[in-house]
Amino acid sequence: MTLGGDDADLRAVLEMLDPPGREALRRVLIHDQADRDAVSSQLLRYRDGHGDDWADIIDFLTMHPEARRKVVRLLGEIGAAQAS
Repeated sequence: MTLGGDDADLRAVLEMLDPPGREALRRVLIHDQADRDAVSSQLLRYRDGHGDDWADIIDFLTMHPEARRKVVRLLGEIGAAQAS
């Protein structure tokens, strides 16, 4: 998974999330690493593909701060555009 490419593709994927899901992801990503690790652990307890996928995404973004900042920025832009 690399996020170095086109912002439009990433934006399109993030726009597929419902607004509460986008806001929840944004909040998780702006917390400190310990909080993100705790959320990842909670998601893994669901033992389904979705929990594992979300935990992997959060872990990846924790290890790649530039990618995490890009996702947080795009989530904020999408939220602001939909609020206006």
